[in-house]
Amino acid sequence: MSARTAFWGIVFVIALSFSVEAQTRRKSSTPGQRAFIVDERLSALRTRPDVKAPLEQRLRRGRVVGILGARKSKDGESFLRVSVTRNTHGWVLAEAVVKAGNVADAERLLNLVEDSDDDFVKARLARLCADEFRATPTAPRCLLKLGETAERVADRLTRDAKRRVGNEEPSAGLSKRDYFLNFVGLDRYNRIGVLFEFDALADRIVYDGEAYRELAKRYPKSSEVQTAKDKLSKK
Repeated sequence: MSARTAFWGIVFVIALSFSVEAQTRRKSSTPGQRAFIVDERLSALRTRPDVKAPLEQRLRRGRVVGILGARKSKDGESFLRVSVTRNTHGWVLAEAVVKAGNVADAERLLNLVEDSDDDFVKARLARLCADEFRATPTAPRCLLKLGETAERVADRLTRDAKRRVGNEEPSAGLSKRDYFLNFVGLDRYNRIGVLFEFDALADRIVYDGEAYRELAKRYPKSSEVQTAKDKLSKK
């Protein structure tokens, strides 16, 4: 091993250790009961439990918060006092938040998945539901929704990728698969763990089916498992 290779190896290890430390620090720096923002329409963090109170920031969907307390506003709205970091707190409408592991909140999250017209929002909320509500009956239903949404998304991604990639021949050493699976439209799905494959025979992007496999493995006695197995048998 050259000195140069050894040097960059040490740099990588140091950078990785800082990354892990930062992630651990973020997880431990949110006091209170673990919860998540799921409705950005209502997720304004305010200085007081009042919809007219000064805005601190808008919390993004999927943001981890810690519940510190609850209060009704003078107009009757339910607010939660939440921590965003160890030093940042505020009030947010309770309807914007779900509590990790709570059965009623899992059902509410599934309803948001079903009601959304945005496939990416559907996928992101379904993934959140499957990860944070594993012990509830809602989890396998969300995994099924995730898989079905991803299959539908694959059709649109194929059309968009073909417009971007066109009919040009791949560069030497590359395949059409390399171009399609590097299509920018896949990026945000990749970040939430929803992955796709390229079917060369059909000349299209396809969902890799991981949500169905996860459902079959984790919930073999659920009412959704046969549907998941049928989906996998067609891949």
